[in-house]
Amino acid sequence: MAKKIELNGVELFLLPQKVVYIPIHELLIVSDWHIGKLGHFRKAGVFVPPMQLEEEFARLDILLNALTIKQVVFLGDLFHSEWNYEWDEFQLFLNRFPAIRFILTRGNHDILPEAVLAKSIIQVKDYILLPEGIVLSHEPIVQLDAGLYNLVGHLHPGCEVAMQGRQYYKLPCFHLEKKVLTLPAFGRWTGLFILPKRQDNRLFAVVGNDVVELK
Repeated sequence: MAKKIELNGVELFLLPQKVVYIPIHELLIVSDWHIGKLGHFRKAGVFVPPMQLEEEFARLDILLNALTIKQVVFLGDLFHSEWNYEWDEFQLFLNRFPAIRFILTRGNHDILPEAVLAKSIIQVKDYILLPEGIVLSHEPIVQLDAGLYNLVGHLHPGCEVAMQGRQYYKLPCFHLEKKVLTLPAFGRWTGLFILPKRQDNRLFAVVGNDVVELK
């Protein structure tokens, strides 16, 4: 089950698929997919399995067909590094959705040449400002104007959840602190940066098919 929160009067849904959906804008926000990461490692001679691309793309395909979506914003680190064939396969996938606008807020791993990006249907921007005062960017914007909220990625946030038998599970999470909401990585080969629960932050753990706020 998704978790609904409100920022500047706008309803946002934190989905267990590790994305954010904003119904008023028919907008899906996806962060840190790192497509091409396994292909990049394989080119470098690192023994890792090839990424199952259709299985990866199917995770987004399900969301695009289940929700009313006019645009998708990738919050950076969409493609892991230099070009490999996985980028071309991704473009073919995106072309299945001509009615949807795809935008990338550039991240530190988004280093594909401009000539390659120019051939894609993806628009590349530094950040996006929604009319209600919500800014979308890869990393937090320094000295954010008062009244604005910032949705970001980059960190791959995770948390530790205590279970029965003194067991602890490390899970991806959404992290809200002050005016910054950090999304978990959509990619499955990214690792977690574990964040502690404190009085001045909110953690929303992805637990199976649910998003649960930690107390």
